[in-house]
Amino acid sequence: MLTLTIQSIETTPARFNTYLIKSIIALCPLFDDPVMTQAQATSEDFLLAAKKGELCALRQLLISCGLVTRVTELIHELQRERGLSNIYLVSDGQRFSQQRLDELTATDEAVDNFRTSISALNPGEPSAASVRLFSSIAFVLHHLESLSVLREQVTSKQISATENTQVYGRLIAGLLAVVFEAADISDDPDITRALVAMFNFVQGKEYAGQERAAGLIGYTAGTFSSKLQEQLHAVQEAQRRCFDVFNQFARTLPQAQWRQLESDEATHELARLRLMIDRFRSGDSLPTAISEVWYEIATRRIDAMQVIEKDLASELLKLCEDKIERAEEDLRLHDEHLKLLAAADAPPASPLAAFGEVNSDSGLGVTPGVNAKIARSISELVQDQAERLQRISSELAEARQALDERKLIDKAKGLLIQSKGITEEEAYRQLRQAAMDNNKRMVEVAMNVISVAGMLKGQ
Repeated sequence: MLTLTIQSIETTPARFNTYLIKSIIALCPLFDDPVMTQAQATSEDFLLAAKKGELCALRQLLISCGLVTRVTELIHELQRERGLSNIYLVSDGQRFSQQRLDELTATDEAVDNFRTSISALNPGEPSAASVRLFSSIAFVLHHLESLSVLREQVTSKQISATENTQVYGRLIAGLLAVVFEAADISDDPDITRALVAMFNFVQGKEYAGQERAAGLIGYTAGTFSSKLQEQLHAVQEAQRRCFDVFNQFARTLPQAQWRQLESDEATHELARLRLMIDRFRSGDSLPTAISEVWYEIATRRIDAMQVIEKDLASELLKLCEDKIERAEEDLRLHDEHLKLLAAADAPPASPLAAFGEVNSDSGLGVTPGVNAKIARSISELVQDQAERLQRISSELAEARQALDERKLIDKAKGLLIQSKGITEEEAYRQLRQAAMDNNKRMVEVAMNVISVAGMLKGQ
């Protein structure tokens, strides 16, 4: 096989080396000869290694995206179980008892599917990128083990609707973290964008579920405290923020589906019920029968969201499969091209080579006597690969911006919760208010909070 020494290429990004290392170390064994040394490996071998590394990374992403679809299904069933459990609790066990029992079965099936999907991740061979993903899965599994205890507390009415909402919320938040971490380890810009869109849509849907639960408590009691009103305002604003990011990263069809949902009858009816909550003042009274209307309308909206959610999941898997198919074809063509180059006849060495003739293609570092045309072809392949990876790196950085901003906002919220002893909703509200007061983006305020906390810690 032709051996070349190719000089450094300025446009080669660091990610180029990452693909090579991944492919050589463990993901995809390239060389048939187990004793092949680094000195024997050629530039063609490493080009194929890079291609195989990309293909294996895509196959791993397909597994992660399959997990994401199972996670979103489980989240939806837990949201339904939470809502039915709350109605059961606030009605003192008089309403939706059988519906709740039926939902427990549906949730258990979703839990089994989730457990099956994580078995494909192979936790025995973790990578640095999968640390946070595996930690999130461990958190979820731990809380799933105590789900039966929570259900018994609901059945015996030994827990309040508010506490019930919080416990289910923690489990769902853990599942959302799995979706977030799956997006965070993606190295493909298109798949990352799809995962960012899906994460924010599912997160927005969860905030809609929290709004349904909080509104149900208020309407069932016939009164809304100022604290409950503030909580509802916070989850409504959080929904808006999530769906804005979703629209930024989603494809055309899901965007159109969302616009249609936002203009349908259920959304308009929900807006009227929200207005009733906003106008409620201490001393007012509301007929408790409205609680059933609130739950029915909020549920119709959330169920419509699930239709979009399922389409997003199908689109995500299809995207992964298409990319794997293209990568396999690209690898095949690449391999054939290199074999043709290796089989090409090289011209006889120049008689002047022995006297130190300077090769006109010496910029490629070609050994005298090697076919310069072949050398240029190999060099062009390397250059094309480097430029393509540079383009992918730039697109990936753009797609990951939303994830990075989310991390900063969550970190700032955590610092406020820890230092002030406030709730997550209050921390979010303070960040949002500071952003509005100073005409800044929330991520800028979050960065300031983190910076100040860092300076205080240093002191």
